[in-house]
Amino acid sequence: MKAYKFLTEAGSGRFSDFRWPRPDGEEPGAWVDASGELEECRHGVHACTPEQMLDWLDDELWEVELGGKILHQEARLVSERARLVTRVHGWNARTAQEFAEVCVWRARTYAVASLRRSGLTGEAQRLVDAADPGELQTRAVAASERAEGPAAELSAFAADAVSLARGQRPETWDAETAPLLEEPVSTPAAIAANLAFVAAHMAGRDAVAAGGADTAYDAAFADERRWQLTWLDERLGVREP
Repeated sequence: MKAYKFLTEAGSGRFSDFRWPRPDGEEPGAWVDASGELEECRHGVHACTPEQMLDWLDDELWEVELGGKILHQEARLVSERARLVTRVHGWNARTAQEFAEVCVWRARTYAVASLRRSGLTGEAQRLVDAADPGELQTRAVAASERAEGPAAELSAFAADAVSLARGQRPETWDAETAPLLEEPVSTPAAIAANLAFVAAHMAGRDAVAAGGADTAYDAAFADERRWQLTWLDERLGVREP
């Protein structure tokens, strides 16, 4: 079965730390066999479908071949064996950075919608008119200080998104807490993964704030994830027609 697997830049699984044998020329890499009964997150080779990729973004993306018994889980595939077939070169540090920036502007969309519902149309327009992420952050911080409730929360999230895109902790725009924060070491892929989740979370929070039931969160979160997957597939071409 054709599937996909993300690895670190060292060619290792992020959680297993297992270094995968790479293909030799046009020949796939050696088969990797799991031991024991298949069990999600414990035993088995883990991979994903294109629709599951957003939860597993990492430095390298590989097409893999799965063999033997395969468990189809909601968030992953678990198989008895697998081998690397070819690297998807369309996913790289530059693509990850581009995706992260796109997610920053998606975050702005939800902050703007919430501000407009609160009657703060001027603050909303200032976010729309922001020419770059730095300007967006400055204006989002100002909007969060003037707004209340969900509008303040989502404006602060938009400011957080800019910090995350820079590889910083989200609260670094806050002068009171920033000196107390220890900066993480984040790869472009990790930054993109964080921002994609933040944008989807903001979509859910905005949907609930707009008057939806609690279930509106899940629907809006899923809609944003579908948008993100479409963006990725337009660049990677991994989903079947």
